[in-house]
Amino acid sequence: MMYKRLMIKIIAIVVAVVFVFSTGFWLGVSFYSLREVAGGTSMSSLLEVTTPRTENPQQEPAISLDLLEEIIDLVVENSIYEAQREDLLGYAIDGMMEGLGDQYAEYFTQEEYAQIMESYGGTMSGIGVVVTQDEQDRVVVIRVIEGTPAHQQGLQENDVIVEVEGEPIQGLSLEKVVSMIRGEAGTTVNLTILRPSDQERFGLDITRERFYVPNLYGEMVQEDVGYIQYIGFQEMGAEKLDQEIEKLIDNGAKGLVLDLRNNLGGILSDAVAVCDVFLDGGTIVMVEGRSGENDRLTTFDAKKGGYTDIPLVVIINGFSASASELAAGALQENDRAILVGETSFGKGTVQTIRELSDGSGFKFTTAQYLLPSGRSIDTIGIIPDVRVEMDLDQEDDLQLEKALEVLEDMIGSNHG
Repeated sequence: MMYKRLMIKIIAIVVAVVFVFSTGFWLGVSFYSLREVAGGTSMSSLLEVTTPRTENPQQEPAISLDLLEEIIDLVVENSIYEAQREDLLGYAIDGMMEGLGDQYAEYFTQEEYAQIMESYGGTMSGIGVVVTQDEQDRVVVIRVIEGTPAHQQGLQENDVIVEVEGEPIQGLSLEKVVSMIRGEAGTTVNLTILRPSDQERFGLDITRERFYVPNLYGEMVQEDVGYIQYIGFQEMGAEKLDQEIEKLIDNGAKGLVLDLRNNLGGILSDAVAVCDVFLDGGTIVMVEGRSGENDRLTTFDAKKGGYTDIPLVVIINGFSASASELAAGALQENDRAILVGETSFGKGTVQTIRELSDGSGFKFTTAQYLLPSGRSIDTIGIIPDVRVEMDLDQEDDLQLEKALEVLEDMIGSNHG
């Protein structure tokens, strides 16, 4: 696993998984299940920029959609710089989002939007890696799913994807890169890879496959300790978590380690449901947003959980982002778990993906989430109770070792 904290750009929807888990894909992204998103703004109104009309001849004229269309027609028909109407409209959208100042805002084509929606279900077609962007906007592999084409071809964590089909990807958004890598099962994609460990640069032809992306792995790591790595928050993920915990307890687990390292996020409903598994009351999260001209605050409170007493340790690191930070913070502030590891990424905003009339999509920031105490962790992150730093050169998993040590003390106190 990759434990070194990087100042990465998590697309949260933020993060993305190349087979694709972009949160919402896992884009660290939309905390909202699409069924839960209400309100919103139409694309046409987003494209319209208006200013009050006055009799002052010095006043700048209002910019309307009709005027934008007139400009596009003039360019298409007369400019020596040939361009397609669709491309020009895309440039207009890109400029609008840049002016908005929303670093997570992005327009998706019909194909890209369909891929994003597919990622929510857990079954997808691709190569089988989870990627993010580092502070240099490089696309870095942070997880290779076992048994997938990428795993079979020898891709490794920390590998940097430099080109896709011979096209340099530096400067492209993570979602765009993901859409280039994904594709129909049976087709092949060529990747150019840089392996930082030995500065080797090489090409790979990887045949895409369709496969299920698990949201968790579980096993007994000691006689009385169950370990669960929760990879991403997806539809019905908490139900699978509940089933896995039951299996581990049946196998003798008296305490649990929940590993949220490298968990780039997912949807809000599953993050709340995961916390509900361990809580029987209290606030999980508050979501602060806007509906029209009115601010709104939605509070998610815990219901009766099924595993409220079993000792619990949660591991986080610099790649724990969005929904994973929400879950870790809620369990910490409700005194339900001890957190071990490194300070999390610090993404406290919520993005929504809306389908547009032609089947394309638009992602933009619609809210921020607050922990039960009312504090935001945006750009700050979740600070663990027990800090354990990891280096890439370390072979031993010191964070897991410390988590097991802390958990054994909790189990002893629980039965003392």
